[in-house]
Amino acid sequence: MSINRHWRKIVTTHKNRISIIIPAKNEEKTIGLCLDAIMSQRGPEITEVVIIDSGSTDETCAIAARYEKVRLITIRPEEFGHGKTRNLGAGLAQGEILIFLNADAIPQDDYWLDRLVLELNREKKIAGVYSRHLPREGCHLYMARDLEKAMPAFRIEKTRTDPLDFFQFSTVSAAIRKEIWVCYPFQDEIPIAEDQEWAERVLQAGYKLVYTPDSSVLHSHNYSSREMFHLKKRVGQVVNPFPNRISAIFLGPFLSLGGIIVKCCADYAYIMKLGLPLIGKIREMITSLKARTSGFAGHYAGWVTKSHPQ
Repeated sequence: MSINRHWRKIVTTHKNRISIIIPAKNEEKTIGLCLDAIMSQRGPEITEVVIIDSGSTDETCAIAARYEKVRLITIRPEEFGHGKTRNLGAGLAQGEILIFLNADAIPQDDYWLDRLVLELNREKKIAGVYSRHLPREGCHLYMARDLEKAMPAFRIEKTRTDPLDFFQFSTVSAAIRKEIWVCYPFQDEIPIAEDQEWAERVLQAGYKLVYTPDSSVLHSHNYSSREMFHLKKRVGQVVNPFPNRISAIFLGPFLSLGGIIVKCCADYAYIMKLGLPLIGKIREMITSLKARTSGFAGHYAGWVTKSHPQ
């Protein structure tokens, strides 16, 4: 109770116009939950919620249209791009603070927004703030471990890029100053991981990024091996540790094999600590092995197919 009183006292100082930008397609199962959580937020007043729908064939648009302050923008499916669509929303937004939120990411309390804005307003050098991701019920344990490691229970302030940090920033739930976005928009043609590429540029420009666990959303995916391969391939084409294709071809397998071994061993140690029956532990270990193998195979495919500067 005392924590809530503390936050209620702080929220009265926020004077920024706030635009929430949500890309969506066929999200009828979660868009209502997402918007309900947004509309229940305490503290800073929300100017608008800009939903950009890229060709939903379900009830996503009909559900979204029921809510106040929602601006529904429709684009053709072929016009969608992770960076491009978020740039479209940011350009249309009226707010000085841009809140990016996935349609399947559900804010977990009434102060999710306030705590993002509070962190962003600490100092002008902070270009962006992102939330903690909590795993959904039934989330595969290897993914739960990844989220727990990348998004711990303590605040992190980042001032430099880290090639081993795969969650330098996340637009699944994040706040960005519009004045920063104007100078550093997302890359329009980037296939995925637009937030990681953006984070590298703003950090290299001397800005800070903040991760705050006080703002959290429910968000995780149980990918199939095929989905994991293609996802990580696209990521590998964007986030690539190799200076050229030759080094990627010859050094990539060693990095990939090492990654599989390290990740699986850590997964197995994590799984064994949990109070699951033996058959459940074995099932989760097999899932981990499949996911890590397909994921690093995808990374390798992305590394060797990226167009490197000559």
